Amino acid sequence: MNAAPPPSPLPTDGIPIGVYDVDALLGELSGDAPEESPESAVCVRVEEIFAPAARFLIAEELAEFLEARGITPTEFLHKVEPQRSFLDWPRRAQVLERVAQRQARPGRRSPAMRLEELKRLEQEVLAFTARRAHSGAALSIDAKQFAATVAQSMTRTPGFAGRHAIDCWLSAWLGEGRNHELRLVRILSLDGDGLSGEGIAILDQIVGEMLANGLVVEALFGWADGLRGVLDAMAMVWRGEAPSHPDAPAVLHRLSAFVARHQARAARLGLEAGVHHALLGDAPLSGTKAEPNSVAAVLDELSAISLLAARLTVKGGVIGGERTTRLIDRRVALLLSGARLEAVLHAKSHYARIVDLLAFEGAVSGERSRRMIVAHLRRHLEARDFTQRLFETARTPRARIKALADLQRRVQRSTLPDGLRERYVRMLDEIQNTFLRTNKVFARIAKDRPPHVDEVMEFASLLAEGAFTEGKCVAAARELVGHHVRSTAFLRGYLARCKDATEQRAERFAHFFATLAGAGLPMRAMNTLRVLLADDEPAARGYVEMILRDLGITELTIAQDGREALTRFEEGQGAFDLIVCDWKMPRLSGLEFLKLVRAVRPDMPFLMVTALATIIAVEEAMAHDVTAYIAKPFSPEQLEEKILVLVNRR
Repeated sequence: MNAAPPPSPLPTDGIPIGVYDVDALLGELSGDAPEESPESAVCVRVEEIFAPAARFLIAEELAEFLEARGITPTEFLHKVEPQRSFLDWPRRAQVLERVAQRQARPGRRSPAMRLEELKRLEQEVLAFTARRAHSGAALSIDAKQFAATVAQSMTRTPGFAGRHAIDCWLSAWLGEGRNHELRLVRILSLDGDGLSGEGIAILDQIVGEMLANGLVVEALFGWADGLRGVLDAMAMVWRGEAPSHPDAPAVLHRLSAFVARHQARAARLGLEAGVHHALLGDAPLSGTKAEPNSVAAVLDELSAISLLAARLTVKGGVIGGERTTRLIDRRVALLLSGARLEAVLHAKSHYARIVDLLAFEGAVSGERSRRMIVAHLRRHLEARDFTQRLFETARTPRARIKALADLQRRVQRSTLPDGLRERYVRMLDEIQNTFLRTNKVFARIAKDRPPHVDEVMEFASLLAEGAFTEGKCVAAARELVGHHVRSTAFLRGYLARCKDATEQRAERFAHFFATLAGAGLPMRAMNTLRVLLADDEPAARGYVEMILRDLGITELTIAQDGREALTRFEEGQGAFDLIVCDWKMPRLSGLEFLKLVRAVRPDMPFLMVTALATIIAVEEAMAHDVTAYIAKPFSPEQLEEKILVLVNRR
């Protein structure tokens, strides 16, 4: 592994205010700040105020007035009485001034100019309505009659005049202040198979205006469990899916079918207005029972926000568009800003604060709110005294090493910008590398002397636990530990420790292999070895078999002499990883068997067991490429050492 390059310099003079100014970000995300109205809603002529965009602006700005009277903007515009009542409404002047401010355009119209235009329009619309409003008793309408009337009216008087006449007719028929659910049922009942596109658009507009009314939303979705339940249900209807909850009113099935059938744009806009209104409030989404200023409570709420954001995501964007995204971000910003965040992190160590902030960063979904969390993280990670503050609660070398590695892993798993994430990964590796060198931590297992087995295994365990940072540190630790664990001296020392633990040998070997595998230094797994054991003496054969099984070897083929060993070898097509064979056997000696094996498997590890440990015997075996030999009698540790060295040769 190549050493990581040195980290790029970190800023030392603080972070620009634009990066982490939470108040500025909240101002940017303010959900109740006035927005500029789209030009389509900026009306100059009477006809323009009856357009869909203008009606939705009326639904938003006159919400309190309309809700108190149980009417839609369409009914407001097509009846004289509510318009006259609005002239006397105490908040009229405030509303008109707010609209004028929203619709002002620098260099084109000032707020004062727009206010005068609105007052003029107000009078002109009232006069127009007085001339055109429906008079007399409200007529009875059904779907068939409505379809025929729309077709006839739009043929005789196409355009604004025909649409206005139908809206007047519907406004008189719909009735004021009735049960919201019943009013919606009535308007949806007019949707029939023979209805033209103009008729669908008329119904869609009124349905959308109804859904933009907070009281209607409460009546239709009040059965849902909490704010998140309400928003989930609204998202379902927006998609054209009917909520299956037993308490959901039946009209939601008709409404969902209407939306799905016609891709009802105005109805969806009304639902989006309801989503915006709900998100603008301060009711929590999670319903958590955790203490409000606890990390658990914040994570629960962030998780709920993230799930909601996913629920509101549709093909091509988000239900409610940019304003929905901004309101979701605003919730996160309020959740993690100022005193709230300080209360969550209060009295925690520098390490714990960073851990919590990384958890928060992983839970947010909005780009703006993530910027805020990243800013807090940068202030902690780039602090001048970062190392000193991090080590305040990690007192021992082991604890300090592990704290740095843990932070690095958390940073690697984060969704921080790539460049920033990579820089912090290198920074933490450099800090740990400096600490290891300064404190001579690796001196205990230096290559220039054989260290104690326990010291090597301690560092192997640290590697397995992930205590070293990726980069320079883990590479150095792995190189040193790997150098020792594959040496004969180390294996001999480790096996000597197991000498007096006969009943626990298998468990110790399993732990040994698992530790090295976790350290990134895997030795050959014993339970994957296919071993052929050949010995004609039952006692000797049983003794070797016991040792092999203690090592964890389970795929063991046993032969009682050389001829049977050859048969087993041929049956297995030479697919063994190791052969342990006695020298002197009837029918076919170990040496003769070795010659036959070498003819087809020159590389096969072959361990010869012999009582003839003479120079002549050894030279003869070596001449035929025996891999290793062991002289009888031998201890379990001696055979284990031979096997471990054989199967882990580099």
